[in-house]
Amino acid sequence: MNLFTELKRRNVFRVALFYIVAAWVVVQVAETVLPVFEVPDSMLRGLVILLALGFVPAVVLAWVFEWTPDGIRRESDLDADHGVRRQTANKLNWATLIVALLAIGLLLADRLLPDPGPTAQLQSDSTADDKADKGAVTESLAGGVAGIADASIAVLPFADLSPEGNQAYFSDGIAEEILNVLVRVDGLEVASRTSSFGFKGRESLGIPAIAETLKVRHVLEGSVRRAGDSVRVTAQLIDAATDRHLWSDTFDRPLSAENLFAIQDEVASAIVEALVGSLGLNEIVAVPLERLTENLDAYDLFLKARALFQGRREFQRADALLESALARDPSFAKAWELRAALASLMPEYSASGLSAEEEYLRVTEFAERALALDPNSDMAIAALARIRSNANQTLRARHDIAAIIADYERALAINPRNSSTLNWLGIALAFVGRTEDALQRFDRCVEIDPYFGPCAENAYEMLLGLGREDQALDRFEHALAIGAVTGQYVNFSLLAKAGDRTAFTLATNMPAWLPGWRRHDEIYEAYAHPERDHGALIEDILDFVEANALRPVYLGNLLVPLGAHDMRPFLPLIWGPDYARYRQSPQFTDFIRRSGVLDYWQANGWPKQCRPLGEEDFECS
Repeated sequence: MNLFTELKRRNVFRVALFYIVAAWVVVQVAETVLPVFEVPDSMLRGLVILLALGFVPAVVLAWVFEWTPDGIRRESDLDADHGVRRQTANKLNWATLIVALLAIGLLLADRLLPDPGPTAQLQSDSTADDKADKGAVTESLAGGVAGIADASIAVLPFADLSPEGNQAYFSDGIAEEILNVLVRVDGLEVASRTSSFGFKGRESLGIPAIAETLKVRHVLEGSVRRAGDSVRVTAQLIDAATDRHLWSDTFDRPLSAENLFAIQDEVASAIVEALVGSLGLNEIVAVPLERLTENLDAYDLFLKARALFQGRREFQRADALLESALARDPSFAKAWELRAALASLMPEYSASGLSAEEEYLRVTEFAERALALDPNSDMAIAALARIRSNANQTLRARHDIAAIIADYERALAINPRNSSTLNWLGIALAFVGRTEDALQRFDRCVEIDPYFGPCAENAYEMLLGLGREDQALDRFEHALAIGAVTGQYVNFSLLAKAGDRTAFTLATNMPAWLPGWRRHDEIYEAYAHPERDHGALIEDILDFVEANALRPVYLGNLLVPLGAHDMRPFLPLIWGPDYARYRQSPQFTDFIRRSGVLDYWQANGWPKQCRPLGEEDFECS
């Protein structure tokens, strides 16, 4: 009797096959269940190693022992033709078949069934009353809500299911790139990033309620699990009107930049296809995804930096991350343009230690590198326009204002939904007194991106500059209520006009303004009577700021209405009633001449507040 025949007779082959199939099922179940309990990947790897090591003992035991109705017995104690072996063989055959069918079922379920995303998991914890409320919202959406287009969608931030839970920037970045593709699809309305990402951590509200708030018919949600050298992306498209899934899929790929962009492209194309099929549309066509870089490390660093830039925080760290990304891929155009935009905001949000001229050169260098790689880099065009406009406004240099405005318009023609560009253009238009045009840009920005703080703030500032105090106060209170503020800016005129002494003095005590100052009531009283002489108070405040090495960026906003006309004013405000005295001052006249605004007026027309006096002079009401 040869070895092969003996192995077969002792059911060793059957035990080996059963062990392999059963081990595969155990690993698949563990891979699904363990992440729910936030078990680290090392546990799964340990389980695989343990099962592999157990294979040899299992085979040895199958050779030495036999499973009989009387229990486990040594094989040598059984007769050579013992019928128990045949019974055991049949049992092993059936057991292997059952486990194999279970394995096939798990595989099909993993590929075909929708992955329970973060919203579904959280919804399972909802109370009966919550479910009733969500059902009412669903019924409302199904009945049709005015202003909500069928071809409309919001992309929620994808859940981070990585073992360590530290990849939120990565999962958010994937969701954002999908959103960036969808906004370029003609005929599809897409909620802004700040609007949809504002629901991060609030998924328990339920998809219908989120969709109703965002005024969209469809919602895309998903999750990302990044572990080792692999990534799993799950996405599902939900029709909020019926609260049913239109499409879902899971993508398992080796981790590479190429694969990530391929997944994002597949998701965006599948969404468009699902919407066309569900709504009977035929006019929307998917736009191919732009491949940003082929270097995964560079992309990872870029996503970290972009998250900081969008949150307007840790600019120094964001710049260092972008520098590292560009060292890995110098042809990464999006990283160059982001670094240019970040550098243009650095003086306002973060002390860089560089002079204004050095900041100007940095923005110019980064933006030109981006444009050399991508001539249609709208953010680079806008950053160059902004740095030139800032140079005019701070009197560091004089650039053609008409050309600056034209560059902003060119950037918006490339990307009409760029909130930063809309905001910067609004400020440039306010600079030259085109107040209604400026308000229109700010309002358009708020319409696209209602939670983008700079635009929300500048919109109510412009209303105040136009003398529409009641509207300005309403917009101010609304921005505060929904959190659409930058966190450091305050309009003291509005607080004073509202008669809110407590809010006013609380604001002046904040770190961005005058912490440690002992006479906050005097500032409030000065705002109640701006027509009086407040020179002594202004001098005391400036001495206090210098003595305490404070750096309140917007100090001019606080003091110019009180008579500190040598300070730099905030441009959207200079045309309103609070700045009437400033417009009559020699400092204002000098500012308009030296900043290039007078040249712009003479070439392009005068604002309603001002008129020429001869060929070289002017006056403003």
